Amino acid sequence: MTSAPPSVSFFGNTPLSPDRSIAISSFLAGDEPIAIIPSFHHPEPLGLISGQVGPFRAGMDTVVPLWLAVMLRRRKLAKIIPPSWMDADLLKEVLRFERDPREANFSSLLPYRHAEIAQAILAACRAGSGTGASGGGSAGDSEIPDADRIKLLLEDIATVRMDKIRRNVHTLSSQILSRPSRVQPIIDVTNIGSLEMHAVKSFVTESFRLHRELSGKGNAYSQPLQSAEGSRKENAESRSNGSRLDGASRGRLRASRLVREDDDLQEPRPLEEIDGDGEEVTGHGDTGQSRIRRHR
Repeated sequence: MTSAPPSVSFFGNTPLSPDRSIAISSFLAGDEPIAIIPSFHHPEPLGLISGQVGPFRAGMDTVVPLWLAVMLRRRKLAKIIPPSWMDADLLKEVLRFERDPREANFSSLLPYRHAEIAQAILAACRAGSGTGASGGGSAGDSEIPDADRIKLLLEDIATVRMDKIRRNVHTLSSQILSRPSRVQPIIDVTNIGSLEMHAVKSFVTESFRLHRELSGKGNAYSQPLQSAEGSRKENAESRSNGSRLDGASRGRLRASRLVREDDDLQEPRPLEEIDGDGEEVTGHGDTGQSRIRRHR
């Protein structure tokens, strides 16, 4: 028996398959700007592919990409300044908003890649890994003194958001089954997170594809479109046939004109009659006969 592939779960109890989309999302989050306080001095800015960062002065904050901030923090060359949304009071407000049944969308206080950013910062600061202040280490070893509380709040927010997505999907399915219509309802996913979108995208697309096939709505929806498309094709074919007929008639008319012109050129003209060797030929008959040019 082959073992199931391991699952990835940053926050909450929703396992995510370790596919390429999750890896790409975590990689792209590394370009998010994060403020740090370096413990070294480097007067010249560093030239990176994404741009220049620095200069670095010990004790003075500067903004760098997340991947560089994590690398410097793990080497104890800098301390990370947590983003403003990684605050316990603000996360409690977000959790209160997400639990409100009147709110169908998601809170706008969290960025699109908040889960990836928070996971990277908490791991780099050793706040959520059990080796920092929450795991028996010194409090000065972590820039986030209430890291455990922040981690729990992020887990609760992720769980509530996934429940909201499931309710929205259930509501959407109920609306389609109760009121069959060509105009389909939509799900409001404004301010959805990156990992949340990857967690439900494959399920939602596949489930609704099967739903349309089983209910036969895909064929019902496609018939009017196909008839309209067929009428457009017929009109286009008729126009093309008409243009081909017009072109053929014009070609025949042009050919007939050329033939008449050739015939006109071959008609005899009242000029001097010249033999094939260039000699003049005098016709027989009346004395007032005209001389013409012979055409072979």
